[in-house]
Amino acid sequence: MSAPSLRRQNDQGKYRMESFLKDGVHAVVVGDDLALIDLDADAYLCLPGGALSVHAESGGALRLSGPGEAAVAEARLTADRAGAPSRIPPPLPGKTVIHDAPPKVSLGQILQGCGAVLDVRRALRGTGLRPILAVAPDRDDAVSAEAVADAARAFWRIAPWLPQEGECLVRSAMLMSYLRRAGLSADWVFGVRLWPFSAHCWVQLDDFCLNDDVERLAAYTPIYCR
Repeated sequence: MSAPSLRRQNDQGKYRMESFLKDGVHAVVVGDDLALIDLDADAYLCLPGGALSVHAESGGALRLSGPGEAAVAEARLTADRAGAPSRIPPPLPGKTVIHDAPPKVSLGQILQGCGAVLDVRRALRGTGLRPILAVAPDRDDAVSAEAVADAARAFWRIAPWLPQEGECLVRSAMLMSYLRRAGLSADWVFGVRLWPFSAHCWVQLDDFCLNDDVERLAAYTPIYCR
């Protein structure tokens, strides 16, 4: 990609050197670098040395300026005004439930798992991340942590028998759909690792990861939370 100009004209012919991330684009600073996720395109962007180009505004909006702003604008990920505030991802979890003793599962839980498979298969027909993110429940802060952990343990037991395979995105989507069908919720967290670049996602509630080992997550910095 060719180096963009640091001074870009708007429609009125005036130069501007600041902008905001457009709706559906989220960013995180990792060391001196800036990483971004575009939910509409299901794409990531890494900006070496871009940490100094992002500034937190009141309400959670991120303002961009300088060379980083120009590069992000070149990728068409900016807007002239701040969008709706986004949730701040939680800290990395320190515990996991996946090694707990497997519980007995009911027929109803098995049917909920099959329903989650259908939900995810329909969502995968769409483009970008938004359709698959839509299978998740809205976050309920009043949810019972123990009930969520029990549901995750049950899902972990039946998941190998469900007719759906995939990487972390599909696995997490199935768990989120399963929780929604059970009237529960949790945090669906996306993280990035730089040099070499890698993206990953998992489901957690407070300090408990519900579908992964915490040792694996230690290499990732959360960038987005559904």
